[in-house]
Amino acid sequence: MTKPWADQPFPLMPSPTATDGISKETIEIATGMSCVHNAMFRTLNAITLQYYQLIQVTDIADFLTYCQCFHEMVHSHHHHEETYLFTAIEAYSGQKGIMGTSLAQHHAFEEGLERFKEYVYSCKPEDWDREVFKGILESFTPALTKHLREEIPTLLALDKYGGEKLKTAWDDMEKKILDGTMDMYRVLPCGLGSLDVTYARDQLPPFPFFVPYMCHYWYMRRHRGAWRFSPCTAFGKPKELPFAVAEK
Repeated sequence: MTKPWADQPFPLMPSPTATDGISKETIEIATGMSCVHNAMFRTLNAITLQYYQLIQVTDIADFLTYCQCFHEMVHSHHHHEETYLFTAIEAYSGQKGIMGTSLAQHHAFEEGLERFKEYVYSCKPEDWDREVFKGILESFTPALTKHLREEIPTLLALDKYGGEKLKTAWDDMEKKILDGTMDMYRVLPCGLGSLDVTYARDQLPPFPFFVPYMCHYWYMRRHRGAWRFSPCTAFGKPKELPFAVAEK
């Protein structure tokens, strides 16, 4: 028997392949978005595969922290998309409402995601109810996963308005994210802990070699128990999910 891993139940996304005639800049952005979305998929999968088996209060407390970090990951990403990326695309393309479908997809899962936030931040570990959590999780994951998959072809279709302009909009958004306020004791371990370096080399984000070392030896210390639920180490190596149930 082997334990399931964080490439299920929601399948990961391969790098874009239908790229004939599409600029290298647009392909780069679509591939980068696939990386971000796969990090969300792995974190969501890790949550989905492990929550039902939790019994001990200390484990539940750590798991709630991990879920908080997942919410922060998803919320921050989509907030920055709506505030910076979508508005920039609309401006340079001259097409008002061009990102309306993606925006509507955000709205489709935001109510459930807000309920998820309220539960994982307010629930006391001793009051944990896995059935309540299950209902909340299942209330938004179909809409979220649909959006994560469909946004990649949406980005590829924007190439006709200029790949270089899309790249500029993406780079500006990333700069806003990096210049903003982030809790590195939560953001870095959660992000790197969902980055699988063995999956698709072209999806690996460029960061200095020492970043995983900083994460492992410093930033993981504050919430170390929460990172037990991560699907990967800080160095991007897949690891066993401790509370996942072995497949028969």
